[in-house]
Order: sequence, then structure tokens, then C-alpha cells
Amino acid sequence: MSRRRSREIHRQQGSVAEQRFWRYAPFVILGLHIALALLYNWLTPFGNNGYANTPDEGAHFQYVVYVAREWRLPRFEGYAGVGYEAHQPPLYYFLAALLYHVVGGTGKGVRLLSTLASAGVVWLTWLTLRRLLPHRPEVALTGMGFVAFLPMHLAIGSAVSNDALTNLLFASVLFLVSSEQNFFLRLPRRKKFWWRVASGKWQAPLLLGVLAGLALLTKAAAILLLPVVVIGLLLRARLAGAGWEHGLQQAGIALGSALLLSGWWFIRNAILYEDPLLQKTFLHVFAGTAKAEDFLRAGLSWGEYLRWVADWTFRSFWFAYGTPRTAQTGVPHFLPFDGIYLALGVWQLLTFIGLPLSLRGRTNGVEQADDSPRMLRSALLLGALTLALVLVSFLLFIRVFFQAQGRYFYPALLPIAMFHALGWDGMVGLLPARWRMVGHLCPVLFWLLLAVGCTLYLSE
Repeated sequence: MSRRRSREIHRQQGSVAEQRFWRYAPFVILGLHIALALLYNWLTPFGNNGYANTPDEGAHFQYVVYVAREWRLPRFEGYAGVGYEAHQPPLYYFLAALLYHVVGGTGKGVRLLSTLASAGVVWLTWLTLRRLLPHRPEVALTGMGFVAFLPMHLAIGSAVSNDALTNLLFASVLFLVSSEQNFFLRLPRRKKFWWRVASGKWQAPLLLGVLAGLALLTKAAAILLLPVVVIGLLLRARLAGAGWEHGLQQAGIALGSALLLSGWWFIRNAILYEDPLLQKTFLHVFAGTAKAEDFLRAGLSWGEYLRWVADWTFRSFWFAYGTPRTAQTGVPHFLPFDGIYLALGVWQLLTFIGLPLSLRGRTNGVEQADDSPRMLRSALLLGALTLALVLVSFLLFIRVFFQAQGRYFYPALLPIAMFHALGWDGMVGLLPARWRMVGHLCPVLFWLLLAVGCTLYLSE
């Protein structure tokens, strides 16, 4: 056999092996995420309100039990009655109440709803990056691994809380609004008006409106999705060559369907509490919790207070946990090795440096047949908008309350993963070609080991 023929066979075999790797690798990562979430569930004590890795779980479960027994909404009475989470929108708690009966009323069984939601976020991260970068699966795998093995995301996916479902609905909206115009399933045409609406040009805004409405029925923070949906539909209309008027019509349909689905909840709050968003009620009930002004009165400057919040928020974004001794106060514990947080911070700094290197060719359409530059620019803009809105909401919150919790950024976890994966790809691109795949797999392996290592701090 000639040497040239031998090289050709080797190349074809390598291509087949590579195709198999990309076919099965996402399922392996998804399976490992679910397995780790189940391990976190098994190791973590149940029902501790003060555990940073299962925040306010006892109060959330109290709400679930009430709904499972009464099948009606509770009245929010602060720390009395059904508990201090009874102000939350009801969707998660009714779904959890169904699961409560399926699993025989066990709290750790109810946690499985959060695991299903966190797995959905992992899979949507893969789908989004694969759609945006169809010829760069290694970038999608990096972003997926980031979300799958982020220890605190695993912890939230192993707790009774509406956080995981909120994160899933945010990711669903961002995935759909960032997709191509022809992504939405084309249903067969029929004469009835409702069928023509569902299968025609209003399908996208209707679906986005329904998802946004469900998010509003899950957590009040979902109000941040409304401007994302509007701007996303305007960008989609522009990409499709339609006018702004068409985009505004679609935005109106989306907002109308979202409010039609969730508006009753805000009307109920206005009737019961004279406070549709429950903001005034929340401030009144939680007036005794730690506030920014308490730290300022203790002698800290605004700069010192913000540095403290930034430090705790960064650490708890990756992982924080509670112990029986801190369960009453809610003070988080962090990993004892500062070098781990330092390494993660350095990695994030490198991704920040690498992001413009990665985007320079793609968004200008320099790479041939690699992806759609316009669609990628649109997705990046929507991701940046979501992250900015979440950040502003967080800053307004900590201006009043001392709540240095990185999980508040998880509604923007998909765009955070997208920016990190693209940024790391920019840095890996500086390596020789034969090392670039290894460069993408190294952080995924590191996060997996970190997620496994964090299990040492979950049990009492």
C-alpha cells in the first residue's frame, strides 16, 4: 500500500473517530451533570434555610407542602403563616407539589425538579453555541462544561427552590430569540384562524411571550426578560429583512401574550396587598435583615462595602456552602484554598482578554462558512443586554440589602457561558493547532474535578 493511501485511510479513520466524539461528548457531559446533581442531593442535608448551597430551602419547601395539601395560593404574612417565601409567584410550587405526591412527600425527591431544570440549562447552552458556531463544536463543549460543572449551579440544581426553573426559562427565551428565523417549527396550513396564527409569522412571538409569561409566574426577576424579548424580536425582524413595523408588531404580540398569561398574578397582588410587584411589602417584611446602611453605620465606606460584596459574590458564584453552626445566621463558608478562586479569577481574566481576539474574525464574516456573523452579533448583543440588566438589578438590590450571592447572576448563565467559551477560544487560538483541542478540554476537566472536590463540604 502506498504511503499516500495509508495517510488517506488514517485521515478518514481520524475523521470518523472525531465525529463519534462530538456525537457522544455532549451526552456524557449532560449525564455527568445529572449524576453530580444527584450526588449533591444525597450528600446535602435537607431543609436548612441558612445553607448557602441550598438557600432558604426550608421556606421554599414549606410553600410546596402548603400547595400540595391545599391546592391554593397562600397569603403572604412575612415570617408567619406559610413562611417568608410565600410572596413568590406560584408556577414552581405547583409543579413541585405534583412531584411531592409522586415521590411520597420527601424533600430530596422534590429536589429532582430543580435537577431537571439545571440539566435543561446545560443542554440549551450546548444547543445555542452549536447553532451560533456550527463548525466549532469545541467552543460549544467548553461553554456546556462550564455550566454543567459549575459547583454552585449543581448545588442550586440540587435544592428545593424556584431558582433553577427561573434559570431554565431565561435560557429558553435567550435560545429561541437568538435562533434563526426558520428555527420555529412550520406547522401545516389550515383554514381556522387560531391554527393560522400558531403556524404563521406570529409563532415566534407567541412562543416567546408564553415562555416570558411562565418566567413571570416563576420569579419576579423575570421582568428583566421583557426588554430582551422586545429587542430580540426587533433584531430578528431586521435580520429577516422585514421593517421595524413588523418587529414592533411581533414585540406587541409577545408582550401581550406574556401579560395575558401572567397578569392575573399581579392583579391578585394589587387586590390583596395594594402592591402588584410586592416590592413595598418585601421591604417592610424584611426590614430586619442586614442592610447596606448597617455596614455604613459600622464605619465602612461605600467602596469598602462594595469590595466586600464583590469578593463574596465572586466566591459564591463558584461555590459556597453552609454548616450547622452557620445555618441560623446564613453566613456562607467558602473553599479553604484561596488559590482555587485565584486560578478561576485568572481564567476569567484570560477569557476577557481573549474575547475580542475570538470575535474579531467571526463578527466581521472573515471566517469562511464558519457561522452567521449577523446572527452571532445579535446573540452577543442580547446576551450582553441580559447580563447588564441582571447586573443593574443586583446593584439596586445590594444598595439596600446585603445580599452578596453569586446565584443572582444565574439567570444570565447562558450568555455568561457564551462569553467565557468564546473568550477562551480566543486564547486557545494562540496555541499551535495540534494543542487547541486539548486547550478546550483542560478547563472542562478542571471544573469537573472541582465539582467532585466540592462534595467534601456538603455533608454535616
